[in-house]
Amino acid sequence: MAKPPPIRQTYILLAPPARVFAALTDPKVLPKWFVSKATVTPRKGGSFRLSWGKTYTMRGKVLEIQVPRTLRLSWNDRIDGKAFATEARFDLAKHGRGTKLTVTHRGFKSGKKWVALHGGVASGWAYYLQNLRSVLDHGTDLRSPSDAF
Repeated sequence: MAKPPPIRQTYILLAPPARVFAALTDPKVLPKWFVSKATVTPRKGGSFRLSWGKTYTMRGKVLEIQVPRTLRLSWNDRIDGKAFATEARFDLAKHGRGTKLTVTHRGFKSGKKWVALHGGVASGWAYYLQNLRSVLDHGTDLRSPSDAF
């Protein structure tokens, strides 16, 4: 079974880069579009903790940060008690009055669980980053009440 390729998704948001960057790093803003609770130390080597409801928490490190252009995080998923370490990178560029946000998630390996993780991560980023756009551009959280957030 082949190794899944990196996931790359690009979004155009009406909000300026500084506001988008804050939405990616501010523990008070992250729950408005992504998680139920967050702690973030936004500096290289800093730690973060993201929780989705009471059922799932992820911990990782800030690998790179250039405000408001780049954020690179270690991304540590768990499936059936096993750790799957990957990396998520967010690149922001001015786009007119708004922002071009590109997310690149890499580090997937071969195997059935890695392929399943790849699919979940790709669909998860699409879901949450569309919601980020809705929250920043229109003030509307599109998450379903049945989601664990």
